Amino acid sequence: MNQADRRVRRTKKVLQESLAVLFNEKKLENITIRELTDYADVHRSTFYAHYEDIYALYTEIEDSVIEQLNQLINENFTVDLTQYYQLLFTYVDQNQKFCKMLFSDHAPATFLARLTVLFQSACFKSWQVILQTEYISEELLYLADYQVQGSFMLVRRWSKSDFSFSKEKLIAMIATIDEEISNQLVKKKFSNRLNL
Repeated sequence: MNQADRRVRRTKKVLQESLAVLFNEKKLENITIRELTDYADVHRSTFYAHYEDIYALYTEIEDSVIEQLNQLINENFTVDLTQYYQLLFTYVDQNQKFCKMLFSDHAPATFLARLTVLFQSACFKSWQVILQTEYISEELLYLADYQVQGSFMLVRRWSKSDFSFSKEKLIAMIATIDEEISNQLVKKKFSNRLNL
């Protein structure tokens, strides 16, 4: 990577982190370019060299987090549940500024909508392996909604507390819930076979 590329990456990182900090104080639509560039200590023309507006910067952050989580999930959805959640919550912990912004109450709904699709798909993949089927029943749709939205609420609460709750306790809690759902699915599948 040449020096110009490194400089661009550093500038973008400063702008992204500055937006995340300002986002904790006000809604996206109320953050001005001047306020952002003053906070980031970069010239307005530098901002416009990389982004059309604040929304383009926000979208770049959202896209990046979605892409990274997608890769993390796709590479690890078959590992042990505790290990799986360890990876996910470590990612959140290592990206606190961005996750706090994206999971906040006043964040645009796009992030959670995209994340819902991503995590529901991971639930279905995992359950299809457990149940040895390609079929997604209506019951699984409900369970996925319950599990995914519940997980998001835990992350939202964790970020609102400035990540003060023990990450290990959180991982153990959600892995236990997930394990119980999986166990119930297996029991139901087994009992359905016996009733045939």
